[in-house]
Amino acid sequence: MIRNRFVRSSLLVFTAVAALSCSDATTAPTAPAQAQNGLLSGVIGGVLQPIVKVVGFVADATGLTVHPIAWGSNYNKVSHTVSGVITPWGGTLVIPESDFSIAFPAGALSQSTLITITSDANYVAYKMQPTGITFAKPAVVTQRLRYTAIAGQPLSGQLFGAYIADDLLDIGSVLHALEIELSTTIFQPSSPTVPDTEIWTVNHFSRYMLASG
Repeated sequence: MIRNRFVRSSLLVFTAVAALSCSDATTAPTAPAQAQNGLLSGVIGGVLQPIVKVVGFVADATGLTVHPIAWGSNYNKVSHTVSGVITPWGGTLVIPESDFSIAFPAGALSQSTLITITSDANYVAYKMQPTGITFAKPAVVTQRLRYTAIAGQPLSGQLFGAYIADDLLDIGSVLHALEIELSTTIFQPSSPTVPDTEIWTVNHFSRYMLASG
C-alpha cells in the first residue's frame, strides 16, 4: 500500500506555521529573521493545537499511484493565475479564489524572478513557472480545503502534495506521481478527523497537485 512508502515526521510543523502566517499576503517581502521568530512565538500555540499528520518526502515515487483531489461543487471551476516578482528577500503569492498561497523564504532565489502560478479548473492542481527553476530553500504551499471535494469529510487515508508530469493531459483519474512532497495535514480543532489545510514544500517547479493515497 502507498502508506508503507511514506515516512512520518514532525519536521514540517514549524514550516506550516510560517506558511500560515503569510497566507493573507499577495506579494510581499519576507520579514527579517527576528520578526519571523517573534511572529512564530505568537501563533505556534494556536497552530499546534489541532491534530497534525505529516507525510515524508519520496524522491522517486515510481510505482506509486495517487488519486487527484477535485474541486467541490461550491468552487467556480475556472482557471486562475497570479504573477509576481519574488526577490532574494522572499515573498508570497496568493490565489484567493482557490484558497492557495505559496511562500518563498529569504534565500530561496539568488535573483529577482517573475513567478507565475496557474490553477487547474477542475482539480486542486497548479502549473508553476518558470519551469525547471530550483530553490536554494524550499517554497511552502498552503492549500485550504473548504472549496475542495473533500471539505467537511473525515479523512480515511492520507493527503499530500504530489509532483506530476508537466505533459500529463488527464489528471482526472488514478495516476503516477514523480515525487511525493514533504506534506502536513492540519485538521479542524472541533473535528479532529476532518482536514482543514494541507501544506507542502516545493524544491523546484513545474506542476503540483493535491492528492490522496
